[in-house]
Amino acid sequence: MEIRMLQQPELLPALHLVWEVYADTIAPASTPEGVASFQKFIKYDYISQLWQRGQLVFFGAFEGGELCGTLAIRPDGHIALFFVNKERQGQGIGRMLFQYAYNYCARYLHADRMTVNSAPDAVERYIHMGMRPISGEQERDGMRYVPMEMYVNLGMLSPKGASERTAWIALGVFAVVLILVLGFIGVRAAQDFRRGFTHQREWFYEEPEEDFDYFDDYGPGFEDLPDEYGSDGYDEYEDLSGIWAIPEMIDDNVSYEIDDEMYEFTDNEKQSMVIQFQVNYPKISGLGDASVEKKVNEILKARAMETVKRIYDDPVPEIKERVLGEEYPVLMDYVDFNVCYASENVLSVVYEDYGYEGGQDYYVQHLRTCNISLKDGKVYEVKDIVELNDVFMEDWLTRMKNEAGDDLLLSEADSEMLKRALEGDSQNGVYHVNFFLDAEGIEIGFDLNYESDDENDRGYVWVTAPFTFEEIERYARGSDLWKELK
Repeated sequence: MEIRMLQQPELLPALHLVWEVYADTIAPASTPEGVASFQKFIKYDYISQLWQRGQLVFFGAFEGGELCGTLAIRPDGHIALFFVNKERQGQGIGRMLFQYAYNYCARYLHADRMTVNSAPDAVERYIHMGMRPISGEQERDGMRYVPMEMYVNLGMLSPKGASERTAWIALGVFAVVLILVLGFIGVRAAQDFRRGFTHQREWFYEEPEEDFDYFDDYGPGFEDLPDEYGSDGYDEYEDLSGIWAIPEMIDDNVSYEIDDEMYEFTDNEKQSMVIQFQVNYPKISGLGDASVEKKVNEILKARAMETVKRIYDDPVPEIKERVLGEEYPVLMDYVDFNVCYASENVLSVVYEDYGYEGGQDYYVQHLRTCNISLKDGKVYEVKDIVELNDVFMEDWLTRMKNEAGDDLLLSEADSEMLKRALEGDSQNGVYHVNFFLDAEGIEIGFDLNYESDDENDRGYVWVTAPFTFEEIERYARGSDLWKELK
């Protein structure tokens, strides 16, 4: 069992788990107002903003790549969300998550106590964990709860290197309060799940209403937290990850504008499966040449829509077979983007893409990029801009392994195979070549798509090798791209 902090692409699966548990175990005993309050808090857009600002930290318990449970905590030590899959109940997962959060509070947040607003039915279980009620039952916004707390003592931390399966604060065995009855899709009728998931779609991605006051267990008090936490050891966790960690270079003097566009679709007619898409992509306006502007925008949108096209609009045979073989098929896709380089004549965009491609066992993540000329709409490819000679291949592969921190990365492929992959031959879909520009230079690498049972899979979604513009110059081909960057 691995317990670790979640990254941004993992927030959406965690929220799916949260909602399924809540909907089955807590919502039936709650008022409609209480359910609505909870839904408002766990909207993806709101949660991801809190995560990016360091105002909410998520931990996850993984086994075999499966997310079994999640716990979210605020910088003040308040447990905001705590959910574990029912099928994994009784295996110590909740205990390990709580231990990890306790250690984190002491070592990094320097919080002197942990708090939670417990559902009334869960009070005894939290008492067994060492927490104590600090008042009687209360109610706010339709939700009943009992405020509880425990003091954090650095001397009670489990020693570093101790097994997380057995090191647990010596506070008693913890049976997790919130359990997942359905799994992601579970065994209920598809129509029932579909109704619940349709509601998710309505609130998972919406911005919360500005005047909504979140009750303490589900996010109150965030308005009062400072944007930064000084030198108490917490700042390092405010760093972004994934595509948001790319250092942007956006020329303030460009003549055009970059707007956010979004494609949304939910198929409400198919009652036996879930089909939902939310695809974000950039749209350029003000280029001057209307035909070029149209071409550029069509390419930017098409790149963002690649997964939707592959799994739904024009499904490949593999997806068709999956859907036919699943009792309750799921086709979902969420795409976000980051414009990491924008000059007067060149635009570089990275897209982060994740969702379910056929069923609950087919959760995938992808990285895609688009590097395009704003003069004529030409899309630049790695093979057009870099000489893929032996010297480059050796340098690039070394940088890839260093970036991943794994000497075995791509060890299954020889130089010639990797060269063909960089030229655009994905080798049956395993290696999808990507590159992007940013403030520090250029990164070239792969979106990796190994089969689930491939022994060569090192667990990386994507890896790109960084070069400064000076470092890449020795390998540069005579492409217009390099002229535009000078």
